[in-house]
Amino acid sequence: MIWVAYVFMALALLLAVGTIAWQTPWVGLFGSLGGYLPGWLLAFAASGTVSAIAAWLIDPSVSAIVAAVLSLLTIPVGVRVIADQRRALAEVGVRVHAKDFFGPYRGSKAGPDEVVTYGPVDGHSPRMGIYKPAPSSTPARVVVNVHGGGWADGDESSDRGLMRQLADRGYLVFTPTYTYASEELATWELAPRQIARALVEVKALAPQYGGSAEQVYLVGGSAGGQLAPLVANRLAAGDTIGQDADALPTIAAMSLFIPAVDPAIAEANRYVPAGAVGRRLVHGLVGGTMEEHPERYAAVDATAHLTPASPPALLIYGPNDWLVPAQGPIAYVLRCRQLGVEVKSVPIPWTGHLMGLNGAAGRAGEQLTAEWFAAH
Repeated sequence: MIWVAYVFMALALLLAVGTIAWQTPWVGLFGSLGGYLPGWLLAFAASGTVSAIAAWLIDPSVSAIVAAVLSLLTIPVGVRVIADQRRALAEVGVRVHAKDFFGPYRGSKAGPDEVVTYGPVDGHSPRMGIYKPAPSSTPARVVVNVHGGGWADGDESSDRGLMRQLADRGYLVFTPTYTYASEELATWELAPRQIARALVEVKALAPQYGGSAEQVYLVGGSAGGQLAPLVANRLAAGDTIGQDADALPTIAAMSLFIPAVDPAIAEANRYVPAGAVGRRLVHGLVGGTMEEHPERYAAVDATAHLTPASPPALLIYGPNDWLVPAQGPIAYVLRCRQLGVEVKSVPIPWTGHLMGLNGAAGRAGEQLTAEWFAAH
């Protein structure tokens, strides 16, 4: 029985220590899961305590007492995480449930209803998914989602849970893909051109699917949270990114999740081991380091392209992000406020780049995005 107590105790300790010391190499990478899944932290702590007490009743020993005490010491961490997340989301009108602290927010797993191609752009014809709302007598408002994946992964089915939820709320949703970045192909210029071209084709296609795309709403997460605002801010500043200005829709508002708005911040990330992963991905996008291509890093910084005409933005992110440091979204929010751009910042305490594992964050993402778009 004592070995069972020690297994639960070790799991609870890893999650508790890793959540608090999330920047600690390796320990923070795995242990910070306690910030996303605090319900399991408490479950492991309680199981360790109970099994240690049971072991002591069978055979009193110092080992059993140690296991019980250490398990008990982790409980305040789980309680604090849940309390902080509940409080932060209550402040923005999101009511969470106990099950949200044990896993992701469950939505439909159904992918797009239809997949088309668009372009070509520089010889590439990427795919684009379409999520259709229920038929209505009035034209549906249009959402365009720019997927994440480190500029080197993801497809038209990425983020399908949120996209299906938005379609169920009456939005016509388009999910364009873009060419992957690699060591052989830096896409710092190509990907924004592809997203701009996708917006042109969304405006033309929307009426066929019961939508009106004179204005659209953008969603972007992680790498998509860089491409979406970069394109939107450039368009708002009068840069048509090679497209016919009359063919482009107006961007009404954006909802950005754990956004890598400034890739230079991820490139400078020294957290171990996630920083190395981030640098590799950014180097694929830009084609090298900051020292080698400073002008390219300036070109892909969505914050640097903000102007007073930029669209309103909702940013949902985790302060404890070991892959895309939170300095990026924080700087974006501050610059918006300096310029008078409407912005709403929603940090989810104790979370970071794996925010999708946290059911409370997922519930907040759906509700707040729908409310933000409805208000604009």
